[in-house]
Amino acid sequence: MKHRTLTGLLLSFVLAVPVSVTSLAAPAVTDAGADTAPIVILHTNDVHCGIEDSIGYAGLAAYRAEMEAQYGAGRVTLVDAGDAIQGGAMGTLSDGALLIDLMNQAGYDLAVPGNHEFDYGADHFIDLAKNRAAFPYLSCNFRYLETNTNVLETYQIVDYGGVQVAYIGISTPESMTKTAPTHFQDENGNYVYGFCQGENGQLLYSAVQAAVDAVEAQGADYVVAIGHLGNLGITPAYTSEAVISHTTGIDVFIDGHSHESYERTVADAAGEAVHLAQTGTKLNAIGKVVIDPATGEITSSLVTDYTEKDPATTEYIQTLQADFSSVLDQVVATSDVTLTTMDPATGLRRIRSGETNLGDLVADAYRVVMGADIGMVNGGGIRADIQAGEITYEDIINVHPYGNEMCLAEATGQEILDALELGAMNAPYEDGGFQHVSGLTYTIDLSVPSSVVLDEQGCFAGVTGPYRVTNVLVNGVPLDRNATYTVASHNYMIKEGGSGFTMFMDNPLLQDCTMLDNQLLIQYITENLGGRIGSEYADPYGSGRIQILEAEGAAAA
Repeated sequence: MKHRTLTGLLLSFVLAVPVSVTSLAAPAVTDAGADTAPIVILHTNDVHCGIEDSIGYAGLAAYRAEMEAQYGAGRVTLVDAGDAIQGGAMGTLSDGALLIDLMNQAGYDLAVPGNHEFDYGADHFIDLAKNRAAFPYLSCNFRYLETNTNVLETYQIVDYGGVQVAYIGISTPESMTKTAPTHFQDENGNYVYGFCQGENGQLLYSAVQAAVDAVEAQGADYVVAIGHLGNLGITPAYTSEAVISHTTGIDVFIDGHSHESYERTVADAAGEAVHLAQTGTKLNAIGKVVIDPATGEITSSLVTDYTEKDPATTEYIQTLQADFSSVLDQVVATSDVTLTTMDPATGLRRIRSGETNLGDLVADAYRVVMGADIGMVNGGGIRADIQAGEITYEDIINVHPYGNEMCLAEATGQEILDALELGAMNAPYEDGGFQHVSGLTYTIDLSVPSSVVLDEQGCFAGVTGPYRVTNVLVNGVPLDRNATYTVASHNYMIKEGGSGFTMFMDNPLLQDCTMLDNQLLIQYITENLGGRIGSEYADPYGSGRIQILEAEGAAAA
């Protein structure tokens, strides 16, 4: 099979606004009797329980119906590239089950598990995938370690009237640390599941190439990879661009994980152009790929301003929300200020690369309620803003949707320094492990390159050079690497090695998995702050606990 090239095409619908276009030439499918009408692939990624955000699921269902009306019901396929069932109250309160139901309602045909599909446990996700989802989940590299066999279907070949399109699923090996590693272990701490991680990406590339070779052997005319891999801020060996550049045979790569919006071409190992697309997050856009078998042309666009809603899906969502409204709408506190994950100057997400007032609030809650010397919270665990005004239970759950449990552990100053260094490894770029702190201040010197070493699982293995984290003070006193401190955080970081933070896993636990993190946040706001968040958290950039020095030595806010 030759690679088809890619062309950007303005959509004919007034409300569908495409961006980023490219154009090349390609051979057509000439099989006798094949239906050469266009094939439409609609795609989403990183919806994170964004049920009504932006276009919303009702809009997605309406747009699919429009595409079926234009191209024919049998010519349209809807796929998701992961991280759909976690990130909001409904996902948290149902362990993802109601989001699977909603994806069934919206008409998904295929999906790939993202790392956050495993936040409720790998076994639980597998049960949802096999017994609740009306569509297959695909992954060529999610495997049982004992037998080295795939947990899910590797691929699916769809016959569009004689034109064969193969869909191959790819899951990020970062799943091993970007959900709790214990979710992939048995009761004795032995790993049961893996994602072909290690060997600098070679195991992953081999798994993908084997799947491509298999579908080509079965006569696939086009190969579409659906991957939850991403690019910006991702382990270099595990990005979608790395996979493309180390394989051949993929025509289209539908991506997720890094919450980026892009539509571009990337050269594969043979120098052939592969189309790569991702839609951002929270249904900010619907991806649309059109394959024209008559000409061999592939077009791609992002639909960003669609406002129609499917009545049946709207009614379905309203029914689900009504069941939760009495709990979710309960007002638990008020705030005089907006607490943010964003940089108000740029409009970009900041919580994973710099201090914010919401990061300060959460870290304070951990330290104060747990009675610790230090509170630490990873930026990737803080998922939504709190607006000024009334604060509801849903608002708090949306900040902390994972349902993690609070722990209090003893840790040495060296372990704390290592945790800060791991969190600053990718600065100034985003990293879900970036640490927000309470009872502690520190500086990140960007002129010092990171020398953090990770093992094959992506977990912390040491620091081989100078630390870029400096000037660490605990309550104004320099950190003593040999001293013992008490640290409050959630089980994801303290007990489970989440995001690679394994330095605390064997430490003495003074409190083990007490209240949920969102319950603790409610308690801090209602009891310790008297039910009102005041001016002490007014600055969106926080109170100056984290200083970032640019490479030339100038301080960055």
